[in-house]
Amino acid sequence: MTTIPVLPQNIDPRIAEILRKRREQGTVIEKTVQVRPVPLPTGPATTTRPVPLPTGTPASAAPVPLPSVQVPALDIPATETVPLGDNELAQGLALVLPATDALIRQAILALRSDGRLSWQEALTLAPEIRTIVSDVVARVLPQIKGTSARELVILVLAQLLGQYLAPYLPAPLRGWLTAQTLRTLVQGLEFAYQTWVRPRLGAAGRQ
Repeated sequence: MTTIPVLPQNIDPRIAEILRKRREQGTVIEKTVQVRPVPLPTGPATTTRPVPLPTGTPASAAPVPLPSVQVPALDIPATETVPLGDNELAQGLALVLPATDALIRQAILALRSDGRLSWQEALTLAPEIRTIVSDVVARVLPQIKGTSARELVILVLAQLLGQYLAPYLPAPLRGWLTAQTLRTLVQGLEFAYQTWVRPRLGAAGRQ
């Protein structure tokens, strides 16, 4: 039986809806945390042990000290992924949504100064909103990576496209905002990054 978390009464209703969709779809969001391994015990810096004495050497001769092989403690932080609970995810979304709101409103005003889009303009704005959401999630929640980051972007994107674009679309086109369409939008961002952004970042680093 799934336990529905108790959220603050004044929570942004969009956050509550994102969390509800996550439970409904069974989406697992994980974060990456550092774990420090237990240091290995180390022996003394040097040790002494007797060595065979050459013929004619007095038995009372002192043993020759030999340096021991000392294994340093492993102090390199390792990482693991742990599931993100609803309350912790809600705290992260409370930072992500205001940042995306501000950038999306700027994009809308840059397209139309009165903020009222045609449905064609609304559709052309979708990839830009996708880019904004992906960028904000990466900057605000860097501990959420890989598949978890992509799934979180899809959840947030569905909410924001419904908020900012759906009101300008004809009823038949509102069905375009499906989960598969959102995944295609996110995959398009990944393709653009791998084929355009990443090679240029690498070239800049070699200069």
